[in-house]
Amino acid sequence: MVQNGIHILDNQFVNLNFLVMFNTGLIDSLKIRVKLDKVKILDKRLITDFIAYYPDISALDDDGNQNEQLGDNYRKAEPFTKIINGITYRFYIKAFIDSKKLAHEYVVFQISAKMLKSNYFEGITAFNYRTIVDDINSFGVLSISRKDFLEGLVSDIDICINQLIDLKSLKTAFSLILQHPNAGKKPLLHHISQSNTLKNTNNLGLDFNKREKATNTTPYCKIYHKGFELLSKSIIFYKAFLEPMKTSVIDNLVRYEFTIKAHKHKEYLCKQGFKADFKTFADLLKAHPKELAKIAKSGIQHYIEPKVKSKVNAELNPMDIAMQFYIENLIKLGFDQEKLLGFTYLIDDASSRSRTKSKAKKLIDDLKNRDKNLTIQIQNNERSNKFLANIGVNL
Repeated sequence: MVQNGIHILDNQFVNLNFLVMFNTGLIDSLKIRVKLDKVKILDKRLITDFIAYYPDISALDDDGNQNEQLGDNYRKAEPFTKIINGITYRFYIKAFIDSKKLAHEYVVFQISAKMLKSNYFEGITAFNYRTIVDDINSFGVLSISRKDFLEGLVSDIDICINQLIDLKSLKTAFSLILQHPNAGKKPLLHHISQSNTLKNTNNLGLDFNKREKATNTTPYCKIYHKGFELLSKSIIFYKAFLEPMKTSVIDNLVRYEFTIKAHKHKEYLCKQGFKADFKTFADLLKAHPKELAKIAKSGIQHYIEPKVKSKVNAELNPMDIAMQFYIENLIKLGFDQEKLLGFTYLIDDASSRSRTKSKAKKLIDDLKNRDKNLTIQIQNNERSNKFLANIGVNL
């Protein structure tokens, strides 16, 4: 039930006003493990070896002389996997060892926001998780109560941040990231190039590390064009639940994702000052989207060189300091000495402190007036830097 913007979740209160689609932290996917004795298994193939019987004998025995073998071969207990309209449902049994070296059996559920169907872009929340539980129970393989689902332990949590940015500005943002990588971690950055022929067949993005190789200080995160992904890899899901989306949205929809791997990763994040001490699914659902965004933004910072203020000669006047700053950055962009000296004809000899700011503005305005493309480029850079700031990158 909902009362005054507050949702009652198993006697826990969660603010309803946090739900937004863009520029905030949303729960996209995760694994939930629930003790086996909390789950009612309806299809024993999930937990025990079984024999498969086929009504059409010829499908197994085309020669007609081996019928006696029908039903003799055991299959191992197998995960439940079902793909419906582009949504993958998967759960399985797995034993985990506790601190006392004792094994405990759990049912592991892999869930994602796609299970919310048309409400996909809400992310998984305290207000919609019931849809996922009801879907899982509807398959008739197992039965689990919402309460026990909420008490399940969480890992492999993907937090996402959605933004709208045009393609040119996105490419500029990627270029800026690739210009400032942490030297030791540069090999972990993988650029995904867009196809030049059919834009919907390939994506455009950046991967930071690989999911299976992630550590506390080299976490897995990625940036990719969500619109392209929906129109290619996830086209079945898109057509079933999201079509049509406004062109202005799907053509500019970009997603950043960050993965919280497991318990040790959560401990590490907590030591860094983040509120990541969620153990159960209920704990995670109570996390504020702004806190989730802060956690997600911490990931990409591991792969970028920290921003350091340059040391300057204290005897330099303000204009000389400004010149030094820009010369330093132009060198990083590949300028040689001849190119660096090419702007000197614009410099005025006036040294008054009060005119320093207006002089700098005059230089910029003069360049923009003579080359309209510079105005466009500045606006493009502004969009790119705002995009990067929203995922924790300040260059």
